[in-house]
Amino acid sequence: MARILLLGAGGVANVIAMKVAQVPEVFSSLCIASRTRERCQVIADRIAGALPVSTAGVDAGEPAAVAALIRQEQARIVLNAALPEQNLPIMDGCLEAGAHYIDTSAPEPVPGKYEMFSYKWQLSYHERFKDAGLTALLSIGFDPGMTNVFAAHLAERLDELETLDILDCNAGVHGHPFATNFNPVTNIQEITQPAVWWENGRWRQEPSFHTQASFDLPELGRHRLTRIYHEELETIVARLPGLRRAQFWMGLSDDYLRHINVLRKIGLLEMRPISHHGTAVSPLELLRHTLPDPAGLGACYTGQTNIGCLARGLQNGEPATLYLYNVCDHEKAFAETGSQAISYTAGVPAAVAAELLLAPCTDWNKPGVWVPEDLPTAPMLARVSRRGLPWHIIDGTIVAQAGE
Repeated sequence: MARILLLGAGGVANVIAMKVAQVPEVFSSLCIASRTRERCQVIADRIAGALPVSTAGVDAGEPAAVAALIRQEQARIVLNAALPEQNLPIMDGCLEAGAHYIDTSAPEPVPGKYEMFSYKWQLSYHERFKDAGLTALLSIGFDPGMTNVFAAHLAERLDELETLDILDCNAGVHGHPFATNFNPVTNIQEITQPAVWWENGRWRQEPSFHTQASFDLPELGRHRLTRIYHEELETIVARLPGLRRAQFWMGLSDDYLRHINVLRKIGLLEMRPISHHGTAVSPLELLRHTLPDPAGLGACYTGQTNIGCLARGLQNGEPATLYLYNVCDHEKAFAETGSQAISYTAGVPAAVAAELLLAPCTDWNKPGVWVPEDLPTAPMLARVSRRGLPWHIIDGTIVAQAGE
């Protein structure tokens, strides 16, 4: 059994807390911490009685504060559901205090430092974690996270993996004119950066929202998806050699894109601060405070998500197309956890990763810094299905035909 420190108090953190509370035989206690302790208490109240739970206020961007809280709570594992920009300071705090580390996405762009979501800064911590006998599991959400696991599993099934298309379609409806499913700054930066994909041995790039294709998705039907850059492509291409092409496609409705394009044209998607009456203000940060709270969308969300990996290659010497995917229902996710399906699909794998980190003989606890495709796929696939995210693998020919 292990004591857990959960950083963050949004929708994903809520799901992680719910899932941790479901297995008190694995986790002995949970501390939920963020800048806003009141939000942590709301989550804590939902799981009161399931296991010992406490809350704390902390600036997760300050390594010393994180380390002090780890020591105070005697936490063995830190589950990071805070902002991606805080990943590195939290990792520093884990090294200082001697705790394992898990997160759900890569650090977001910082103007003038790095312009795209990337893992290289976190992966550079590998030797430090290894020498300390600690494990860091990066991006164990759904995408990234389970999509990495799906890609690695498809590579195991095929003799040769030639092309990979990661498909993310949210066919849900929340009733708001415009809203993001997770932190607006992270979400909007993610989709508006240039679309980058891997093809014929090199990275290619085009303006955002330039290319669209239609796919026939199980339980959702035909949907038009837009090619964007998503961080898992970086490590999938590096760790699954031989890929001729790897792309990421996301469902972005015409109405959603209209809102994004208008906001971009009038400068409200800029992260670089501007001066307003002597005060530096980021337009995108200002916009964030005008949009609906993603953690509060679940109550009115209906519909389903379909997220998966479409792989083409050779199997037993013959061409093969496979689609490995999960379908998640917004209303069912909310009924179980009080969060919508986007938060649910990101939170469940992170909680399961903590279980695997504590389990013997899974290799999910070896010292160092790892991305999901570095690790055996079978333990994660088996456990995540039991814990609320069943997956399916089918002949992907029908899915792919619409996208040709």
